[in-house]
Amino acid sequence: MERTLRSTTRPHASAAPARASARYIGIDLARLLAVIGMMANHLVAIVGANPAASELDQRASEIATTMTGGIAAALFAVLGGVSAVFASRRAIAAGRQGAAIASIMVRGVILIVLGLALGALLSPIIVVLAYYGVAMILVAVFVAARSWVIALTAAALWVAGGPLNALARQALGVVEEAGSPSFESIAAEPLETIRGLLLTGTYPAVTWVAYLLVGMLIARALLSAQAAGRLGRTALALGGAGVALATFATLVSNWVLANLDRFGVTAPPGLDMTTFSEYLGMQQFGAPSSPELWAQLIASPHSGSPIEMLRTVGISLAVIGLLVTLFDSRGSAPGRVTDVFRAAGAAPLTIYTLHLIATSIAYAPLYAGSDFGGALPWWVAGLGALGIQLAGVLVIGLVLSLTGRRGPLEALTSRIARLVTRS
Repeated sequence: MERTLRSTTRPHASAAPARASARYIGIDLARLLAVIGMMANHLVAIVGANPAASELDQRASEIATTMTGGIAAALFAVLGGVSAVFASRRAIAAGRQGAAIASIMVRGVILIVLGLALGALLSPIIVVLAYYGVAMILVAVFVAARSWVIALTAAALWVAGGPLNALARQALGVVEEAGSPSFESIAAEPLETIRGLLLTGTYPAVTWVAYLLVGMLIARALLSAQAAGRLGRTALALGGAGVALATFATLVSNWVLANLDRFGVTAPPGLDMTTFSEYLGMQQFGAPSSPELWAQLIASPHSGSPIEMLRTVGISLAVIGLLVTLFDSRGSAPGRVTDVFRAAGAAPLTIYTLHLIATSIAYAPLYAGSDFGGALPWWVAGLGALGIQLAGVLVIGLVLSLTGRRGPLEALTSRIARLVTRS
């Protein structure tokens, strides 16, 4: 994603003017945080459900759940929108909107194919790539749209997506469909899998499209600020706005959970209101627990409720704004240590894919029938497993930094997109 000058003669170009320097270090570091957050959620948060886990792992699980639940995936999606703008701006600047749109669509198709292939792996992880690819295809046309159109569409999905999703699942009688989509599930249950990718899955397009659109607006704001010589101030303002949004959303959610009786909500038989309130605040499966107003005001991770989206967008803004302020506002080149992390962050698809494969290999004995003696070994799940994989991430970052190369999957994706669109 080399930074090139962007023409201001196009109708929408004022939304994303020039950036004529190297990569945004802060964006790459944000990508790394998103991938590491998902790794922590997959490897550490999961051990909380195992009563045989050590006290240290139980505590680490609580922290990982709080810090990453719903947040890492949302940041990953927002950064996808940022990437779409960065990847297409050269074609847009040249007046080749069709090529820009096609390029993003091709990238989406590649993500779907890779995601369906990885969906066949045996592990407790729900693979996001097929969902991500569908959302990328759906937002492709917006790379050539005016910013107000993007903002209006994102706002409509933000307000209506959650309740409509909950209503649809209620009518269908499903909690979640699709899981980790694979070629096998497409062949066996095509309607359910496609419906899951769009609406009823854990990472439905109705939610992820909104996140991607927000990311596109962030990218345009950064590019405009860079061209005007005010990147630091704009990034800091984005970060501050993000903190305010996340704080507001969290306070609203906590108040609603503490005052469910005011909304006429009663606990199901056998549960007291305290336990029911705790359950409602736990991770969901891609939609709010109810289409009613009170459920839209609860920031349950992975629920896609308006208040949860406000919270996670706020956190994403805060992370991106802070990192760009710290690492890009002065325009200085990164040191070697920083560049190792930057290089790793510039290869999120490669690292995420290797993480899935490594985790699947670690879980292979369990799926083959071993019970591991009633507890998962340290190298399968917990802090030890995360430590091993983080070491691998740093090795990848070091190699890419020393060689000046991109991640292999990132390079392959860009090459295919260029061949198909000749951009």
